Amino acid sequence: MSWALIIFVVNFCTHHVVTGDFSVVATSPTDDQKNLDTLGGPVKDAPPTGSDDVRCTTIDDVSAARMSLCPAGCSCSPMSGQDVLTKLTVDCSGSRFNQSTSSRLTQDLIRLLSQCVSELLELAITNTPVTAVPEVVCRLNKIRALNLNSNRLALLPSNCFTHMLNLTSFSANSNRLTSLQVR
Repeated sequence: MSWALIIFVVNFCTHHVVTGDFSVVATSPTDDQKNLDTLGGPVKDAPPTGSDDVRCTTIDDVSAARMSLCPAGCSCSPMSGQDVLTKLTVDCSGSRFNQSTSSRLTQDLIRLLSQCVSELLELAITNTPVTAVPEVVCRLNKIRALNLNSNRLALLPSNCFTHMLNLTSFSANSNRLTSLQVR
């Protein structure tokens, strides 16, 4: 994330309380920020997922992992093609969740975002009943665009954005957020 965005967010958060919907957009990443590491396994320090044997060396491996780990009642895309390496959309519109299935959804999201996401640049998690962003999202340090629209988010994890050095676009419209905490 550029220093200008960090300064903007810190100044914005220290002088304003955000009510309701908000989004932040910054400039495009530099060419140095576009360099990608080689494909790898689970996110560092990610919680165990029960599927440590998931290989993530080809597009087919990532597609298979995404297909098997997509939360029940949600759609995950793309499921094939080159974009499967760098983009992920989890959309749970039309699904009915109760407290039990909502908790299960959070665990499913953690499993999904702990496997085969080392090259992920764009993430959208929309139309879910989750009230907090799973910490694993904050470990996606290559992420450039994060869309958390139309959930029930009441808060974001502390210091989440400090790990997202390449983040240039963030949106969290239609949630229950009342402030943005940045240290």
